Formats: sequence, C-alpha cells, structure tokens
Amino acid sequence: MVCLRAMSHPLEDIIRTSEGFVLIGDSTGDTFPAMSFHAYNQSGKRFYCIDLGGLTGSRGKAGGQPLYTVETLPSDHDDLAVIWTKPRRAREAVDVALAAGCKRVWFSFQCGHKEAVAHARDSGMEVVEIGRCPVHYLPHGDLPAGCKWHARMTKLTGTYGKPPQVDAEAKRRELY
Repeated sequence: MVCLRAMSHPLEDIIRTSEGFVLIGDSTGDTFPAMSFHAYNQSGKRFYCIDLGGLTGSRGKAGGQPLYTVETLPSDHDDLAVIWTKPRRAREAVDVALAAGCKRVWFSFQCGHKEAVAHARDSGMEVVEIGRCPVHYLPHGDLPAGCKWHARMTKLTGTYGKPPQVDAEAKRRELY
C-alpha cells in the first residue's frame, strides 16, 4: 500500500525549514514585532531579531530576551529575513538584511512597500512573500491563541492556500 503525503504550501516549507532566520522590526515606529516574537518562541523556532529602533531586549510577552545588531548577529543565522516595519522603513530593513547576508526576504503585514521590494530584487534578494504573516505557516499547536485564530481565519477564507504573493502592485490579501 502506498501512503500519500499531502503537499505542503511553499510558504509553509520556507518558514518551517528556516532555522535562525532574521526578524527585523522597528520599535520607533511602534512596529516591534512582539506578538510574532512571542509566537516564534512558543513554536520553538530559532530566530534572531534586529530592532531598527535600537532596543537591546525584547518586549511584550517574551520580554527581556536579547536583540541583535548586524555586528552582533550570530553566524549561524539562516539566509531568510522577515521584515516587520512600517513601509517607510522597509527599504532600510532590506539594507540591514543585506548587511546580515540574507538572500531571501519575506515582507510581513503592510511592510511590502513597492520601492523596498524593488530594492530587494535589484540587490539580488529573492522575495518569497509580500503581506502574509509567517506565523500562519507554523504548526499551530504551540502558538498563542490570537495567532491560532488568525491562522484559522486565513484557512477558512482561502488566503492560506493561495500561492506566494510576490507582486508589490497586487491587491492586498494580508489578513484574510
């Protein structure tokens, strides 16, 4: 008897296999990704966070954990950067990802400013997603309740299964 395994979504493969990815946020724009930071910790994902606002420790439910700069970033980080900033700082976040040696970028909710996306591509980075939260594609067992709910909503509305969004000019489909 042959056992068939359901194929996973490409974004699921990216976030689940990326160990030590770089999460870039900005506390000065009130976009420190505290909820995502907490969710990645809950799921057991290894990641390193850089804050454009200069925080040295996380805040929120996972408060007090170390944050990094490009200079202090551990060398075992992955080539994926997840950007979670206001659009006006997304290009700067791409520059930080490039300085960290990242070759792939995932622009989370409302972060995929078309100039930042073009800058990433012009710099040789692969844009893997523009708009959806990577947390949606983690196993839901250990996620915070709000993240579980949001991930379920993306499945119920069909957003989860849509192919990766890589066109910065396309209609947004970030929440559901």
